[in-house]
Amino acid sequence: MLAETVDFNYRLAHFWDWDLDGSLFSSLFVMLILIVLAVIIFIKVKIGMKKKSYLEKPKGLLHLVEIYFNYIDNLTKDNMGEHNEGWGGYLFGLFAYLFLAFMWGATGFPSVIDWLAAPLCLSVVMFIIIQVTALKYQKFSYFHRYIEPFAIFLPINLVTMWAPIISTTMRLFGNSISGFVLIGIVQWALGNAANMVYGVLFSPSIELTSFVLAPVVSGVLQLYFTLFSGAIQTLVFGSLNAVWISAEIPEPVSPALNDQMRPEVATDVE
Repeated sequence: MLAETVDFNYRLAHFWDWDLDGSLFSSLFVMLILIVLAVIIFIKVKIGMKKKSYLEKPKGLLHLVEIYFNYIDNLTKDNMGEHNEGWGGYLFGLFAYLFLAFMWGATGFPSVIDWLAAPLCLSVVMFIIIQVTALKYQKFSYFHRYIEPFAIFLPINLVTMWAPIISTTMRLFGNSISGFVLIGIVQWALGNAANMVYGVLFSPSIELTSFVLAPVVSGVLQLYFTLFSGAIQTLVFGSLNAVWISAEIPEPVSPALNDQMRPEVATDVE
């Protein structure tokens, strides 16, 4: 009984001693930032509706949100069609999280996308949404894709169905980790170059001279890989989500085409 009490007290005292990866905390912090922003925007919209300020041109944060919303709305319609504009909410959150996750590395905290679990989870979520959407609209005919063109191709089709997870994961992770490695190599090279140039006169340590040449070039590279490259990768991943999901949704039949397909009915009565 005493041993059980001691064990319980030890677990209770070390309840918050979680040995978690720093990138996981960064990802959770990014999500917390998005939640806080969502609450602030919701409150501003509610206050604006009471004051009827929605009739005026939005300012500040609401203006930026409106620009972002219109961009995602147009992107959804262009990639998925007018009949799938309801998917804009999913892409709205996906773009915001992924872009902010790329930007997070510039803060000096552990990067999110450099952590393989983050792009893998995003790709798995995308894969699940694609398969669920296909089952929803295609019913049992969904399984026919795995035996095309012949039933003997079933093992190959079952293997290739996982290709979107692997390709998108490696795309996000590879582009992010390549920037991290390149910046590290440049910092190391410029630090050694500074040591060779200034070491002749002052003989300082490399830790001091590495601050002479590295910051400018490394800062430009950091800006490129976090801002520009992050925006491109966010756009590519989000667009692939939209295209692959819309590929599983059948096109609606327009009323005009439906009337043409309807058999003609004789109106002349003898």
